[in-house]
Amino acid sequence: MSRLTVDGEPVVTKLAMRMEDSLQAFAVRSACFIGELDVPFSEEFDGHDFGATHIVAYIGEEPVGAVRLRWFQSFAMPERLAVIQRFRGHNIGSVLLERCRLQAMSRGCNMLYCQALPRDVGYWEKQGWRRLVPEEEGAQPKRIVAMVKAVDPNKPLPEIEAPEAVVLRREAQLDSTGMPHGTVSN
Repeated sequence: MSRLTVDGEPVVTKLAMRMEDSLQAFAVRSACFIGELDVPFSEEFDGHDFGATHIVAYIGEEPVGAVRLRWFQSFAMPERLAVIQRFRGHNIGSVLLERCRLQAMSRGCNMLYCQALPRDVGYWEKQGWRRLVPEEEGAQPKRIVAMVKAVDPNKPLPEIEAPEAVVLRREAQLDSTGMPHGTVSN
């Protein structure tokens, strides 16, 4: 548990175990991504939410931050990190990412992987993440930057070769009904 407080109130993180908890995570994400950044609904809620773990940060009963954590064979992928605007600057994002690290450790993962926007790379680096592919001088700016962090800080990251467009596991392309292309549905 975190020892972080905001205005004397403890910041507590919880796994979304009930539908109400998931809806609170979705509400935080909607406020931050759809409301503030004009991210289209279809892009923010992409079909991976019900196969992921959601972690919600609370101050008292109020949800103030959320992150989605997806699971792969040997790594976990925190994404959709969101903190309600008036609560930013209090390290709530750091607390959520630490909870992701602990969850990944409990499941035997050795690495965390994320895809950061170029403008957010500095934030992730301050949290101890590193670029998977070093930035090259004079290169075109990338749309996303692949970043990694060891789950156990006492163990080095495994060596990973990454192509220019880093995708560690390709996601299925979904049709308009949400089914992977090429599958038969009833």
